[in-house]
Amino acid sequence: MVLGIDLGTSNTVCASLSRDGSPVLIPDAYNKDLQTTPSIALIEGKKAYAGGFAENLYESLPDKQIISFFKRSFGTQDPVYFDDYNNPWFSETVASLILKKVKHDAELYLPDGFKQAVITVPAHYNDVQRKSVIEAARLADLELSAIVEEPVAAALFYGSYNKNIDEEIILIYDFGGGTFDLTLITKSGNQLNVIAKDGVNKLGGKEFDKLVHNAIEEGYEKAFKRPFPNDKLTTNRIQKIAENIKIELNDSEHPRDISKWIMVGRDAFEATFYYTNYANQANELIAKTEAAVNRCLRSLGMQLKDINKIVLIGGTSSSKLVYNFWKQKVMPQQELIYHQPLSSVAKGAALYAASFGNGSSAGSDITPIDLKSVSTYNIGLMIANDPNRQIDLLIHRNTPLPVSSKKVYKINPKQVDYIHFDLCQFWDPKEDVHQLGTIKVGPFATFGEFYLEVAVENRLNGTIGIKVKNADNGRDIKFEFIRKESNHKYDYQQQKALVDDVYLNNYI
Repeated sequence: MVLGIDLGTSNTVCASLSRDGSPVLIPDAYNKDLQTTPSIALIEGKKAYAGGFAENLYESLPDKQIISFFKRSFGTQDPVYFDDYNNPWFSETVASLILKKVKHDAELYLPDGFKQAVITVPAHYNDVQRKSVIEAARLADLELSAIVEEPVAAALFYGSYNKNIDEEIILIYDFGGGTFDLTLITKSGNQLNVIAKDGVNKLGGKEFDKLVHNAIEEGYEKAFKRPFPNDKLTTNRIQKIAENIKIELNDSEHPRDISKWIMVGRDAFEATFYYTNYANQANELIAKTEAAVNRCLRSLGMQLKDINKIVLIGGTSSSKLVYNFWKQKVMPQQELIYHQPLSSVAKGAALYAASFGNGSSAGSDITPIDLKSVSTYNIGLMIANDPNRQIDLLIHRNTPLPVSSKKVYKINPKQVDYIHFDLCQFWDPKEDVHQLGTIKVGPFATFGEFYLEVAVENRLNGTIGIKVKNADNGRDIKFEFIRKESNHKYDYQQQKALVDDVYLNNYI
């Protein structure tokens, strides 16, 4: 059997394949009516709670923080939580609790267990973020066959149900709880071609929640003439209330203002949420996704009218505001489609996992998937401390993967003992440049003047490999790759011990 995991910012969904080869969702081990796991955790001493357990316990543990939206911290090297013993927990560590929980669900649901597992990642994730997801799986003792991008997984599932989309250009629009992704794909037989991708890292349902949260805070401060409390119980409770009100505003068949009595501690007040105000602010957020779509299309010399279909996936895409926004943008001949927006990513991941071998049930034939992807970002090197901040471009965005490139530098050991290169990923060098880390090469004490070759590979899964050698004789040169400095250095052994030492959900 196989396992496909959509490790989402708000919810995690897990899928496998039935005996006829069609994808099915894996339910919660102790509540078969639940097919999603909230991506939240709560830690109490040597106990940890993940998913619904954590969601149900925050009222009875008012001094404990609900750890949520940790996916946004992948690749930052910054802790997202400190436990009662002042141990730092990183995003990878908290994510491993969610993965252990859904892994347990799968082991109980699948009688023969699973052999292939795939986890999805946002298409716009850089090298460090992708490796964080792989590290979370490692901490959870979950052996991965691959990682696959969320829009690509959704496209695989959509393509499995729609055989007549060959040679069409399809835009997968993935607006989730914490990130926005888009991918342009074409399909030909069993070959899926990614031709371009883009996204926005911190744009999702959380920003819509914040619109409601701000209105609650303003209503409280207006009613009681004092600052809004920031204790953990209030924060956890209002976060949930804001999310529920947001869903009601988003999904209303007939737009209307909503009035609710809100309890904050011992104080109660009536708050009114004006639909027009909310919709205007929400449309400003949706317009940011439009900017990313247009940027992606421009990189190929295309316009929106060149797209045949737009497939909406992700929780935030389910909002009528999102649908209506894009309905006004598309031409009559273009299709705007909902295709199981909350489950398509996990189901596509299960299909992709099955393509790595006969991991499905006996008797079902899985057609191998020939996935052709492209580089998400431009990749380059910059000599550290260069006052000109000149980036040597090695790999262009939207280049077919895998791809490698190299740059040669003339080194005079009499002038330098070490040389440092910053490894960068970016869409536009004038805007946001992601410095992934520093390549430290040296010392060169035993070298005469020589040429140093730095080779960079962008693999099929989007991660990056580095090789350094003496270009004159072809010999490899040892180097150190230094991540960004943090006050709390990530240590695998320490984080693994934290995960293994806690009793998860009272049964793992």
